[in-house]
Amino acid sequence: MKNVRKNFCTHFLAQLITPCGSRLLSWKDLRFLKRVSNKRSVPAWFKYLFNLIVIPNSSSFFILQQFRIPSSHTVASISFIDISRNYWFNPQWAISFNRNTNSFLVGRVITTYPASRNEALISHWIASSVDDLLSDFTACQSCASALPRSSTSKTLLKRCPSEKCFSYVSLSSLIRYPTKPRTYIRADTCSVSLSASLGYAKSLLLFHLFAPDRLLSMNEQVPRISDIQLPPSVSTLYIDGSFLPPSSHPVSSMAYAWTAIDPDGFILESHYNIISSIFPSALRSEVFALLHGLDSLPRYSKLTVATDCAQLLSFWSLYVDAPFIPKMLKESNHLLWFSIRTIMLQKKLDVSLIKVPAHADDLLNNHVDALAKAAHTDSHLSSCPLSELMAPCILQFKSLPVDMNIRKFIRNIFDAKSLLTLAVLPRFNSYSSTSDIDWACTKFCLNNNKQFVSHRNGRSEFCSFRIKLLLDMLPTLTTLQRRKPHLYNPSWLCPQCNSSPETLDHLWTCPYILPEFSPLNTFKTLLLALRTNCLDKYLSASSLIPLPDSFAAEFMAFDCWNCDPPSLSCLRLARGLIPISLTAFLENYFSSLTIWSILDTPLHDFHFDLYVQIWLCRSIFFHHWESAQGITKKMKSSALGPSSIVCPSSNIPLDSSTPSLATASLDSWVSWVSSSIIRGGSWISHLDFWRRLTVQPLLRISFW
Repeated sequence: MKNVRKNFCTHFLAQLITPCGSRLLSWKDLRFLKRVSNKRSVPAWFKYLFNLIVIPNSSSFFILQQFRIPSSHTVASISFIDISRNYWFNPQWAISFNRNTNSFLVGRVITTYPASRNEALISHWIASSVDDLLSDFTACQSCASALPRSSTSKTLLKRCPSEKCFSYVSLSSLIRYPTKPRTYIRADTCSVSLSASLGYAKSLLLFHLFAPDRLLSMNEQVPRISDIQLPPSVSTLYIDGSFLPPSSHPVSSMAYAWTAIDPDGFILESHYNIISSIFPSALRSEVFALLHGLDSLPRYSKLTVATDCAQLLSFWSLYVDAPFIPKMLKESNHLLWFSIRTIMLQKKLDVSLIKVPAHADDLLNNHVDALAKAAHTDSHLSSCPLSELMAPCILQFKSLPVDMNIRKFIRNIFDAKSLLTLAVLPRFNSYSSTSDIDWACTKFCLNNNKQFVSHRNGRSEFCSFRIKLLLDMLPTLTTLQRRKPHLYNPSWLCPQCNSSPETLDHLWTCPYILPEFSPLNTFKTLLLALRTNCLDKYLSASSLIPLPDSFAAEFMAFDCWNCDPPSLSCLRLARGLIPISLTAFLENYFSSLTIWSILDTPLHDFHFDLYVQIWLCRSIFFHHWESAQGITKKMKSSALGPSSIVCPSSNIPLDSSTPSLATASLDSWVSWVSSSIIRGGSWISHLDFWRRLTVQPLLRISFW
């Protein structure tokens, strides 16, 4: 049943059609979604991604419950039977409705007949299951309504070897079945699988036959963003947007303004307001200013819109002046552009955009620019809601509209959940809180270096070493004692010093037999070299503000550089976990990207030196020590030994497989993604391990 529901959702998403007849999600996107849903690591696919809710409309009472849509907009373009080749063999999959028996007929139209008859010869196909969510059909061999074969053209029948049952159906009760152009019949079983489910095809047919006129009348109320009605005398509209990023404001803020001018150059009306903080950006404020201004115009207006945003003009020529292209759905602010296209069509506006120089001698442009900036400080304003967007399909996350590339947004959700799953592992918070780690910087340093992720550079072993180092999965003696206690006695200590258990942290603090060659001395040298390298790079980098004279002393005083003996923060840094105290200090002087980029390469080189100078030398010594203990490669690759040899596991510390929630909630990723929508930027810049939210239906699709 789960597979049936998954296939149904895929088929339903495939039918999401824009008014211009192009799919909201391409077949490539659907295959991507289905491939991700089949991964074993994502058992809650429906709970998080396919919890799709279509907002019902009372006027669409003929539509099946699972496909209810408003009467003003059809989810899919209804295709009619091709009658251009009457009397000729012209196969088309179709569905019809018999008003007398209230029954449906699915079949393949063989040929059509002209106006005198207005009929189609159609074969009869029977659904393989009573479940309307399926789309498998089998050719009917004979039924009560079948025509005698002698009354049909033998030439046509020869073209249909799999079909035995035919009947005549009126063209007025037929529509094409929504399926792919090339649908093949399996000759051995006389069966076929169509693209869309039977229930969806029924809904389209009932909507076509019984729904009232769907064309918007002049007096019909349509959703509006603006409550202002400008007079028909508007000839020019000056628009401008204003955006205050978080760096210059406590929170990001967007505002817009427009001024309507009559043919004599007099100001008819000016308006300004703030915008709800959803995917904040300077371009979004400009686009919303255009949207609100156009929605305030009367029908059949002809005017010029003046803007100082060159990017707005390029998007206008690409997405409004040109026919619809699916590429628009991959752009940010595509919901706003959809709304602009809808307003242009509904009001039949004749609009042309012109570019005016910014901050020049254009008084009207300077006037609207001042209004947009004044909106940020006007305490009497309330943000303009985005609930009345006129896009045909709106995807919502936590009741927030997703106005970005949907494919990328879904990928962000899985990335955020994967990072949270990693961060709450006990191996990261067994000694201190996960909030002490800058996960954004850690992720950047691990993913950014091309040499690290590539296995074609001769460093595949180093790649494996760095991953296992981060996850505390290096095959140290303590780890091997947990995995194979029948080979490695739990009482054995570090082979190099024979004074302490060989854990991951002990690799860097081992005194060794000869102190001058000990890993501890090597680790100190490498760590101090890392500190010096990073400090030199920061001193030479361009900073947001001048660096104080105490910068170097404060930088070197952090606990992560304390290696005599190594502190907990120092040992975490050796694993690649960047302390948040260090990055918080650096953020006072540098941007986040500058901090991460400078740390990236030195940390990579530091790990490579650990790998060469400590781990490889230890591995060679450990191999000879294993041989002295009689442990061979064959014994290590074999299964566990007799149970009498297995030592009690209570003597060996075990990692719990259950993530610890002492410092992080399993639904914290929801707040990260929501914050990225409201405040802008990547989700990873909004990590917050102290929030606990209630998981609600997250993704909602609504139609207007």
